[in-house]
Amino acid sequence: MIEKILVPTDGSAFSERAFNYALYIAKLGNASILALHVIFVPPPKPLDPTGISKGMLQRGEVCLESLRKKARESGLEIETKILLSRSVSDAILKESSDGGFDLIVMGSHGLTGFKKFVLGSVSEAVVRRAMCPVMVVK
Repeated sequence: MIEKILVPTDGSAFSERAFNYALYIAKLGNASILALHVIFVPPPKPLDPTGISKGMLQRGEVCLESLRKKARESGLEIETKILLSRSVSDAILKESSDGGFDLIVMGSHGLTGFKKFVLGSVSEAVVRRAMCPVMVVK
């Protein structure tokens, strides 16, 4: 049974689509949702709010507020969280494991171009290493 769903989001159309699937699943099974926004902090910047711009935190908050609003309109309340990490996929996997999530629902694409090449595919890394089922939404 699916009781806890983790939805990593980067604000892209792909992650919003994945969130819609997570909402549907949550409503069917009375599951809870945590929407997670991970901010990549490259070295040598410190892994704390001083290491990133206020704009990055604000973009994360705007992204999560949009999902909170969509959930409320669907009759659900969700939890949200912002993490800072050197690896987006590692942060998602750690949150999934630490939180005891039953399912991860995420978009198939997010970052594009050179950044995707340098960082690798987040969804691919999560699918390969997650301890719970992962639904990747195209």
